[in-house]
Parts: sequence; C-alpha cells; structure tokens
Amino acid sequence: MSLARRRSSRRVKIRVPASTSNLGPAFDAVGLAFQLYLTVDAEELEQGPSTVAYSGEDPQLVPKDESNFMWRAMEEMAAEHGFRLPAIALRIANEIPITKGLGSSAAALLGAAAAVGFFCVGGWTREKLLELVSAREGHPDNVAPSLWGGLVASIGGVNGAGRVLCSKSEFPEEWTAIAVTPDFEIKTDFARSILPPQISRDDAVYNIQRVAFLMAQLVQGRREGLREAMADLLHQPYRAELLPGLKEVLEMEDCEGLLGIALSGAGSTVIAFADSHQMEIGTRICRIFDLHGITSRIRFLKADNTGLVVEPQP
Repeated sequence: MSLARRRSSRRVKIRVPASTSNLGPAFDAVGLAFQLYLTVDAEELEQGPSTVAYSGEDPQLVPKDESNFMWRAMEEMAAEHGFRLPAIALRIANEIPITKGLGSSAAALLGAAAAVGFFCVGGWTREKLLELVSAREGHPDNVAPSLWGGLVASIGGVNGAGRVLCSKSEFPEEWTAIAVTPDFEIKTDFARSILPPQISRDDAVYNIQRVAFLMAQLVQGRREGLREAMADLLHQPYRAELLPGLKEVLEMEDCEGLLGIALSGAGSTVIAFADSHQMEIGTRICRIFDLHGITSRIRFLKADNTGLVVEPQP
C-alpha cells in the first residue's frame, strides 16, 4: 500500500490542552486548561486503509486499530452528520495521562471533532465543537477550557442536554499548578455513581459560597482565602474513600506557597495551586501517597490561555 500524498491531499495538525475540573467546590461547572498537550497530525491518504500511530503517555491503554478511541469517535461523529471520512493517517502524540483526572477523554474527543470538521466540512466553529463534544462527554467542564483555554465557567450541557454557555478568564501566569498523579485509576463513571442523589441545603450553601468567592478571587489573581474557597462537600468527601491518602492530602497543613488544593476531576490526580515552594509542596503530597503504598508523579504546570489550535499543513 502506498502512503504517498496526492497533490490535493489534505493534512492538519491539531493541539488540545489538558484540563482540570471542579477546582474543589465548582462541581461540573469550572475548569482550567494546562500547557500539557494532545497533538494530532492527520493526513488524507491516496488510498486506504486508514492507519493509527500513537506515542506518549500510557501506550498500553491505546489500541492502534479501528478500536482506537479517537478513531471510533471520528467515524461516529462523521456518520452522525451524514459524512464518510476519507482514508487518513492519524498520528497521535500525547502528554496527558489517561483516565487520571486531567481531561484526557475531553481532549481526545475535541481532537477527533476538529479532525472531522476539517476533513468533512472545512472546519467547524468553536461553538459547534463545544456542542458536539459536551454532548458526548455529558458535561462541559473539561471540554470548555480545553477548547477556549484559560479558566472557564460553564453552564448547561448536563447529560448532553441544553445549550452550553461559557465565560473565560485568564488564569494568573505567575501561579503554578502542581499536579500529583498517583499510579491509581478511578473510573469516572464509578466516581460519579457513589455521589448521593440529594444533599442538604446547608451543604449546598457551603459550596455556593465557596464557588462564588473562588471565582471572584481567581479572576482578580488574589490569593487570600483560596485554601478555604477550594473546600467542598459535594464530591470530594465521597471520592476520598476511593483513593487511599486523598483525605490526608486535602487536609494537609498550610505551608508556604500553597494557595489551595483539590482533587482534579474525578481523580486520581490532585491539583495544588502555588506561588512558591512548588517542589516542597509536590513532595509532601507524594509522601502522603507513599505512606499508603501508592507511587505518584509530579508535574509543574502553567495555565494554557489559548485552547484548541487547528493548523492546516502545506
């Protein structure tokens, strides 16, 4: 089989940032994009079959055939809109740990949707991409920051229903997100299933107060009170039962440089915001997991304020 390009063949490079969601109390409502990327190079082939190549994080979890998550999503999205994909060479380079709470599925679906848009309709708008991918994810809190970049609050799109509205803010450039990823998987569906179907009014008020204060402080780049503002009663107390050491991490004593700490998405990654002493903070979190027999990896991340990038290639 020849993989040579036709003179009129099309090629696109797509970059999607990782994201964290919830930020403690803002369950299913707020996310932040990071400078940690899924990069996709997709090229139309003269003839089939299509091919998939993968490099990067967790390669053992990524099939290289038609069962590949991104490829299946591309085929399904194209079919849902009455299109048939051409034969494509799909090359995926991924820095985002898979199923660890840093938006890997949202990034993959955004990359897939952007590729379908490029090959089938000449490109979808960001609003269309948000609609498509939020419907497949069931909520927009990871999709929106990966699409728009920065700190994004969103409403709607729960279980794929309703219009999605987003508000983007720049995240302070001088702050670092310390992402500590334990070698421990928490299935998102299970992490959602253990949450109670109802909560008390007191718990609802507790979280509403903290979300309002958290967003007011973040958009102004103010650190005062962030630790308390990232406390939560809706999901973290229940998910702490799934990850040994998480309760101790969330209750860590204050230390110099630490602004706030939370479970990233459904986990298992923990995110701590800091403006100094990043290594000491990350090491303290790792040591807590070590005491429970769980190894972990530290990443020091900055916010990505650009979001999805789609670049047609010559």
